[in-house]
Amino acid sequence: MKAYKVKGTTDEVTTCELCGKQELKGTVMLMPLDVDGNEDGDVSYFGTSCAAKAAGWTVREVNAGVKAAKDEDRARRDADRRAAWAAQTEFLAGWYLEHYGTTDLHKAAELAGVSTVRLSGAAIRAYREVQSAAESVTVVEEPAVELAPVTVDVPAGCPVLAEPGNIHCMTAHCVDCNAFRMAKMNVDTVESWYRSGHFSQDEYEAFMHAWATDAYRYTAGGHAVIPTDPKVVMIVAAIRRHADITAPITIAA
Repeated sequence: MKAYKVKGTTDEVTTCELCGKQELKGTVMLMPLDVDGNEDGDVSYFGTSCAAKAAGWTVREVNAGVKAAKDEDRARRDADRRAAWAAQTEFLAGWYLEHYGTTDLHKAAELAGVSTVRLSGAAIRAYREVQSAAESVTVVEEPAVELAPVTVDVPAGCPVLAEPGNIHCMTAHCVDCNAFRMAKMNVDTVESWYRSGHFSQDEYEAFMHAWATDAYRYTAGGHAVIPTDPKVVMIVAAIRRHADITAPITIAA
């Protein structure tokens, strides 16, 4: 019997390679292995019971393999996130040291005479410029594409928010739920949630723009880069709606 290992599951519509049934959700992906246990060939798709038959396992063993594959994928993504965060933290400390003679953000901000938010924003932009420059060395430049103007409607309210008391850190969330959360948070809290993975990069950038263009928080102008990504624009609109920011101001980046 051919040897397999579980690669995980997919929610894409596939056809079971044993019984021919169309699988709509939770299709098990099996990777064939050679005699040395190395991956050999293309992924095959099976329903759970058919995966057990194909591999000579029990259904329980298939489910255990799926869980192990998901845990491995999650651990890999967590490791990548930690590595990226460590690289950014190291760069920021070096940037503060180079410009202000200290690796401490608060001391550097005091020396610069600006808020920590504004100074960290400048450092983060410098980091992103370095990252962009590094990526552009290996990426083949493609012809510029003229984009149509971005027009985004304010997202419809989430039904869960009919009872705001239900919103807490463990609630299954959507864009509108997170916009509701961010409208009630300060910068430090949002940054903490972003670092821990609760908020996406798009949500973080949208919050910073909405926060910076609120007339009552003009000093955060360093973050007011005008977003062009439709998803970010949509989240900005949702945050403003929940925060009752009706007349955002324009601040040069």
